Amino acid sequence: MRVLARLVLIVLAGSLAAASLVPLVPTEWWAVRLLDFPRLPLAFALAAVCLALVPFLRQNPGTTATALALVACALVVDLWILWPYLPGSMQRIEACPVERKLSVLVANVQLGNRNARPLVEAVEREQPDLFLAMETDAWWDEALTPLRASMPHGLQRITGSYYGIHLLSRLPLVNGEVRYLAGQDTPAVVTGVNLRSGEVIDFVGLHPRPPQPWQSARGRDAQLYAAAVVLRERVEPGVIAGDLNATPWEIAVERMMRLSGLIDPRRDRGYVATWNAHSSLWRWPLDHVFHEGGFATVSVERLDAFGSDHFPYLVRLCRRSGEGPAAAMPREAGDVAAANAVLSAAGATERVQPR
Repeated sequence: MRVLARLVLIVLAGSLAAASLVPLVPTEWWAVRLLDFPRLPLAFALAAVCLALVPFLRQNPGTTATALALVACALVVDLWILWPYLPGSMQRIEACPVERKLSVLVANVQLGNRNARPLVEAVEREQPDLFLAMETDAWWDEALTPLRASMPHGLQRITGSYYGIHLLSRLPLVNGEVRYLAGQDTPAVVTGVNLRSGEVIDFVGLHPRPPQPWQSARGRDAQLYAAAVVLRERVEPGVIAGDLNATPWEIAVERMMRLSGLIDPRRDRGYVATWNAHSSLWRWPLDHVFHEGGFATVSVERLDAFGSDHFPYLVRLCRRSGEGPAAAMPREAGDVAAANAVLSAAGATERVQPR
């Protein structure tokens, strides 16, 4: 029995270590990219296997030590990646004038979910300036009607599929349009938003296709890079939000952030998992609000579940005057070429321009 237990632990050690290390390989295969999602559950599992292997060191030091070294290496990788998303030293924000506040609420309602009341009540209670709802259909279009009295500005596209999208706003929108980024068939909203101060900022809301193990992640990655291109082409500081079907530490997301100078409000504020609301174990952050320099993060919050497999995600920002915080990641050599190669392969017309 003890021998069997050791063999099972060694197999688990190898499998979990592979699941943690393989995603470091830059590839578009969804089967590999998917392994990037459960970094936190993998870290807990690796720690448990590590502790369980220790008692076998005396009896079988060679094989057990090798398994322990492999597990330790994978655990260090996971912790290194997750470290920025643990609660830490947050920048203190002085009182933000009302005219400079911007709050963004993101919610994937899950097509087929018919429990709109808790979400509508949450929007009415939190009073976000922008509310981006995804996977909306004609039923949800009607269910969101009570919000339009206080959020009269908006853009929407009902597709009859998982990619319907609604943007409701308390603030006036400027030159808003629904676009199909990177030649993909999932609509995105691109608009200016007139803050209470009179300043206009840019907003891009999108919902790329979710992972399918037998497909390439190229379409999703191309949309992320195309969104970065849109922000870089516009003069005003901007925000990208939505269910990106990506975790913030993925290669494609970090490249998108570097290309457009985006900052992730989650950093130093916590993991804030938004999927899966139906599971207490398999959860990770898929819904995002990224901003360019010139904004400061006031708060990041996950709201209560409402029947969808996603939690609503609320970020409150403060528009700063002058230069923004120097927290954006600098571009790396090869970012532009890598992004443009993906955009070209996806048939997109957008291109990232060198600085």
